[in-house]
Amino acid sequence: PGVLLPLPKGACTGWMAGIPGHPGHNGTPGRDGRDGTPGEKGEKGDPGLVGPKGDTGETGVTGIEGPRGFPGIPGRKGEPGESAYVYRSAFSVGLESRVTVPNVPIRFTKIFYNQQNHYDVTTGKFHCNIPGLYYFSYHITVYLKDVKVSLYKRDKAMLFTYDQY
Repeated sequence: PGVLLPLPKGACTGWMAGIPGHPGHNGTPGRDGRDGTPGEKGEKGDPGLVGPKGDTGETGVTGIEGPRGFPGIPGRKGEPGESAYVYRSAFSVGLESRVTVPNVPIRFTKIFYNQQNHYDVTTGKFHCNIPGLYYFSYHITVYLKDVKVSLYKRDKAMLFTYDQY
């Protein structure tokens, strides 16, 4: 009877091989190897996603004025304004007889023009209802006596005229 002895390595080279067995389990991983040589630079990749909005920067210097824009759309119709008619006040009067009473308003009874009725024939006074600046002129003709005429505004003498015969 025989004794089985281990055969030296490579001793069964000429013999017939047996039936192949099932593959074994993977062994434990080995240690990491050393880094290899650097490779060539690759192609540029696609842009990444947009990041979050950053903080507002400082205000820059004012730029030059741009070109004039197109006309805008017409606005709403405005409110009615004041009348374009210029209101006037005027009168032209004369005497039909001599004035004999001193220190009272002269009542001019001959009316040449008084369309607005601002001159009152009964009092000899002019009452204007239209605000504004007015120009007054008058002419005096004397006969046989000297005359002194005063122009009043609200019971205050504004102008004096004296004419001698």
